[in-house]
Amino acid sequence: MVSTNMQRILRDARKLPRQTQTQLAVILLGAPSTRKEAQKRNHKKNGAGLETLSGMSIDELRALANARIAPAPQRRLTALLRKSKTIKMSEKDETALNTIIDECDHLALLKAKAMYTLSVLNLS
Repeated sequence: MVSTNMQRILRDARKLPRQTQTQLAVILLGAPSTRKEAQKRNHKKNGAGLETLSGMSIDELRALANARIAPAPQRRLTALLRKSKTIKMSEKDETALNTIIDECDHLALLKAKAMYTLSVLNLS
């Protein structure tokens, strides 16, 4: 199955060192490799890179920009990551770990959009 293979690829990619993960993402997404290159691309696109959030108050944007994962999922994430380093995890635990990581990724994207929106509004 394609989704099973994709899950394995993502799981294996998450095991790579952070710098290697970043390099892989740059290659796969055609993302800029430096901050200057990203700024140049965004200027060429007239700011079409990251989308701003609409329909939120300044206080809501600031709250979202400062959001963190709740303590219980954070503890579960830490426990599962430790477990993954010491023993072979069950499929249930791997699924739980991937779910929490996906939620963290989603939160990170929302935080980035909130911070970007605040910077566009010159309020960051």
